[in-house]
Parts: sequence; C-alpha cells; structure tokens
Amino acid sequence: MNPKNWRYLFAALLLLMTVAAAPAKAAAPKRVLLVGDSITEGTDGDTAYRCDLWKALGGAVDFVGNQGDVGTCDDGSFDPDHDGRGGATTAQRITEMVSSGSFNLSYEAALVHMGTNDKNGVDFGWDQAYINTVIEPSFRDLIAKLRQNNPNVTIYLAQIIPCDLAANPGTGFLGCNVTHNGGNDNNGQPVEGMNQVWARIASDSTNAASPIVLVDHRSGFNISDLKADKVHPNGNGRLKIANKWKQALTGQLGDEVLLVTPNGQWHIRRPGQADRTFWFGNPGDVPLLGDWNGDGRDTPGAWRSGPGGGFAYVTNSLPADGQVGVADFVFFFGDPGDSVFVGDWNGDGIDTLGISRGGHIFLTDTNGSGGTPVPTHYDFWFGAVGDRPFGGDGDGNGKDSVFLYRGSGPGAGFVYYTNQTPAGPGAVAGTAGNFFFGQSSDRFVAGDWNADNVDSAGIFRPSNNTVYLSNSNPGGGAPAPTDDSYGWGSSSWRPVAGVWQ
Repeated sequence: MNPKNWRYLFAALLLLMTVAAAPAKAAAPKRVLLVGDSITEGTDGDTAYRCDLWKALGGAVDFVGNQGDVGTCDDGSFDPDHDGRGGATTAQRITEMVSSGSFNLSYEAALVHMGTNDKNGVDFGWDQAYINTVIEPSFRDLIAKLRQNNPNVTIYLAQIIPCDLAANPGTGFLGCNVTHNGGNDNNGQPVEGMNQVWARIASDSTNAASPIVLVDHRSGFNISDLKADKVHPNGNGRLKIANKWKQALTGQLGDEVLLVTPNGQWHIRRPGQADRTFWFGNPGDVPLLGDWNGDGRDTPGAWRSGPGGGFAYVTNSLPADGQVGVADFVFFFGDPGDSVFVGDWNGDGIDTLGISRGGHIFLTDTNGSGGTPVPTHYDFWFGAVGDRPFGGDGDGNGKDSVFLYRGSGPGAGFVYYTNQTPAGPGAVAGTAGNFFFGQSSDRFVAGDWNADNVDSAGIFRPSNNTVYLSNSNPGGGAPAPTDDSYGWGSSSWRPVAGVWQ
C-alpha cells in the first residue's frame, strides 16, 4: 500500500533535512595490493595463494603490484599483478617498493604476509632488542608507507603461517616456532615473535579511516600443508591461505557508486587518483548498470524515451579507460515518460528492467535482442506519481523488488520499499519498510554497500558533491544512519550502483 499520511513522519523529516557527514571510510576494496615474499610471489612454478584467491573471489577484484606472474593459473582471466619477492625481508621489500613506485599505485586494500625471511635476523642476535630496533620499526614503516597514497586504505595483516625449520645452535637460529610466535632467546630471556609484533601493531595503529585487520593464517594451518622445504605452502596450504583472505575480504566487497554525466561520460572513483572514465549513452539517456548476462559483474546500459516507447541498449563488457562502449543488444520496454530501473526480479542472477508509470509497476525477466519488445512478467501497483523507483533486495532473499524515493513535497527524503513482486495485473504490493534518508535535491541510489546481501540507501548530494551511504533500512519512518560518505563528482552527475569488477 502507498503511504499517504505524512504528518506522523514530519518530526523525523526535520531530523534528516541534512544528512550528517560521517567520517570517511575506505571504499569497498576493488583494487588490492598484494605485499609479501615468496609466500605471496610463489615458488617452484606456482602462483602461491593468488590463483586460488582469484578464483575464490570470482575475479571480483583487481590485484595490484609491480611484480609479474610466477607460474600459471588455470583461470584464463587471472590477474597476475602482485608485490611479493622471494627471499626479501620486510625492510628490503619496503626499499624495493619505494624504488618501483608500488606505494604510489591505486589501491583500497593491502594484503600483507611478511616476516618469514626476517627470521634471518638471528645472525645479529635474536633477542628483544633486535625485535624493538629492527623488526618492529620495519613493520611500522610498511604501515605508514601503505597509507601515504591512500590514507583510507584497509590493511589486512597476516599472522604468518608456521614453518618447520628446527633450531640451529651453530648459527643461533632458535627455530620457526620462536621467531614466528615468541619464546626465549639463547640467554633464556622472553622475546616476542613476529606474529606478536603484528598483533600489537594492528591493535595500536588501526583507526576509523584506515582500519588494520589481523588475519590469522596460523589457525588451522598444519605442517602437512607445507612443501618438502618446510617453509612454503603446498596446494592444500595455498588454498587455506586463499580462503582466510577471502573470509576477511568478503565483508568489504559490496556495491560501488558510479557517477554519469549528462552527456554519457561514466566515472569510477579511484581514491587518490584520477577517475576511470568511459563513454556509454547519448545526452538525455537514462544510465543503467546491471549484470545483464549473469557473470557476476555489472556493466553499463542506457534507456531512451522517445517515439515508439522506451529503447534500451546494454553492453556485457566494461569499456576501457577513456574508450566508448558499444551495445551488445537492444530491445524495447516501456513508454515515453516512464521511470526506468534495474533489478533481478526472479533471483536468476541476471538483471532486467522495470518501469514505474505513476505508481503502476511493470517488470520483465527478459533482456531482448534485435530491437524487439520484451514481455511484462509482473504488473502491480506500488507508489505514487513523482516517486522515484529503484531496484533493490530489502530482505536479503536474493530477489530484488522496488524501492521508492520521495524527493519533493512534505515527505521529501522518504524511502519505502516492498519485498513483493505480484504477478498481477492490478495487484497492490505491500510496504515492507520505510525510513528517511536525504533531502529534496538529493539523487537516490540503492545498493549493497557492505556485502551483507541486503540493499540499502545511498544518495548523491549535488549541493556539496558528496556521496552518503547507509547500511541499514530502519522501519517506522526513522532516519537511516550515514555509515560512509566521501566527496566526489559534479552537481549535474547522476549516480548508479553495482559491482563492476
């Protein structure tokens, strides 16, 4: 049913006439810098954990680094970029990364598995003084340099995997267990291990803008997961490392906001760098972003209102930086004057179109081709004239339905949504929830910003060129909290949302 009485919500509206800017947080990491030694680079012709992680994430990230591939991966789309080098200590890797410009690359997250080669510090005496004056300063320097280019980077620090090298009294090496996890030095005095140093740094150096996440690769990793050299992971060990990284990253791989100019230039935000841009659509077209073929990646589309109805054209590939996209297929859906939006109405993993005609909703499960009309599969009523429709999954069941944003009048900033898609015709969808977010001039967008499988509200505010995102859909007309915000764009730009990597 459509909300009609706004007086009981007016007090809440006053609270949200201006969304309070929350401290900026890291964007969902789509560009991930891989930092380490041979456990990142690989040995004996393998790609270390990188191939397994790439496949586990479905290629949903851009691996970053100035090192090339070592070995092969059985996924033809594998991204081989990384910044690991076998045999390097932490201090050596920092020097090399400074020289190669790795810290100047664009990345939102860094996966760091470093320290195994720092055990060679026993040549200078493995004691607490060596930890305090050599190991710890190197680790802290690495954290500082990772933040130089992007102060909002999320840093994932590994509790490094065990190795099985025994103590060597001739060299003073105390064995992997002591150098990694702590114990006593040759004089019987307590000394920290590298994993303890990492944990301490993660605890005292994390902050809201650039969180440090400690990832425990020791737990569940057995000596049987090592190669015969007793240091490097075998196939089973590499898979365990990849799965731990995936578990840590999964909560960060949500939708992103993209902005589109009135003349069809698309912008993808790259913090600290120039936007990635491309062209798709003509001036006046409505920009669309959806997964048109079910491959897990959202790509551009456009809808043109004109004689003959609503002309839709979409592409299944993301145009390269600075390039012009070409449509893969075209079809008709809707009439001139309709409001068009995107969603996966039947949960098959493929996005299709919906339209609102003054609160009369029509959805299709088909993406046509050859310029033919597509059929209507759902026909129902939800909303009122002037409400702006968006596709979104408000209950996390894997199927989208309709979000509506009221951007003008006494209910400006009011969001309400349904979890129903009646087949109709003439049915009325029930309201599942309602809340306030934004103000009359804002441009609304729905997306899963924190990868919890539930879509929530986002806005682009042209008055201050700022994106505001909320991770929750409160009920009862309450204001939705602002969980993330960042400045970007220009006042005439229009937001869309999706997973483009």
